[in-house]
Amino acid sequence: MVHFYASQSVEIAISPAPVPINQYLSNTERLVYALAEPSQIKVLGRNRFQFSMRPIKFLMLTLEPIADVQIYPNECDEIIIYSDSCRLRHQAALNRRFSFKLRGGLAARPDNSGVSGNAELDITIDLPAAFRLTPKSLLESTGNAILNGILIAIKQRLQRRLIHEYRGWTSGVLASLK
Repeated sequence: MVHFYASQSVEIAISPAPVPINQYLSNTERLVYALAEPSQIKVLGRNRFQFSMRPIKFLMLTLEPIADVQIYPNECDEIIIYSDSCRLRHQAALNRRFSFKLRGGLAARPDNSGVSGNAELDITIDLPAAFRLTPKSLLESTGNAILNGILIAIKQRLQRRLIHEYRGWTSGVLASLK
């Protein structure tokens, strides 16, 4: 068994707006599109989404993860992002030996001047026999770097899209009040 882990945190400053950012964050269907491209998202139900990731190269394998993710507000006005359900497209044998957890949170600052959050990816996998000759430290460092790259890509997209999406939403809310 090989264990991979990565975590990232994010801070996004937002200039004051007439509608507080925490109201925007509470609408998970809007927020999800700041996390990933619309073509990568399928709505499964209330606060439940399927994310199809782009192919990832891991040594000799090409992996295409598909994760079922829950995104919902908790009682503390924090948005929880959670998944323990992920499968690898076209990798039936690996799916039986694969454990996945995504945990994250995103919350408005108390003064609504921005948001802060964090995310962790945790994967355990029993790799095929061909990988047993590869040093475990190399497998782990490569896997950790890939997971970190995934989280950084999500973080960068969130940093780019959240303010834009929030401003557009705020304009729509204000226009509907006129």
